[in-house]
Order: sequence, then C-alpha cells, then structure tokens
Amino acid sequence: MDSLQQQQSLTCANCGSVNVHVSHVRSAFWQDDRLVVVEDIPALVCGACAEQFYDDTTVVGLDLLRGEGFPAEKARTALNVPVFSFGDRAAAKSGP
Repeated sequence: MDSLQQQQSLTCANCGSVNVHVSHVRSAFWQDDRLVVVEDIPALVCGACAEQFYDDTTVVGLDLLRGEGFPAEKARTALNVPVFSFGDRAAAKSGP
C-alpha cells in the first residue's frame, strides 16, 4: 500500500472534512516566463473544499521535474491557452 492510500483516512487540514480521497490531478507551474501543466499527479483531494495534498514522494518528483526545467521535448502534448488582461476590463468600465 502506498503512502497516499495509507493517508486516505486523514482529515482535511484546510476544512476538517473526513471526505478525503485518492485521485490524480493536474496542476500548472510557472517556469520563468513559461506556464506548464503537469497531469496525472497522485494526490489526496478533499471532497468538501477541493484542497489537494501531495505525499513526499510526489513532491520530490515535482521538484525534479522543475529542476529539469520542464524540457519541451519531454512534454506529452501542448495546450493553447487564451490570455486576458485585467487592465482591459478596468479600462472598459472607466470609459465614456
């Protein structure tokens, strides 16, 4: 049994719920000025507040990926992400 399964009966440190389950999640990380997404991250996820918790092995693995600089040639796929400016919204509200 891996450490995530052993921790399955934990209480959520964020909200106190006991509705915590093992799942695989994705998360976004900034590497300098580049946004990358890592999928299939093993995590404990709170069913009440959606907080995600990672065991030590997972954290080390994420740190190793970050240390490698998330090399583009190792990416499984790429996403096209729209970019918005909050300043555009503020300018539209203050217009005539």
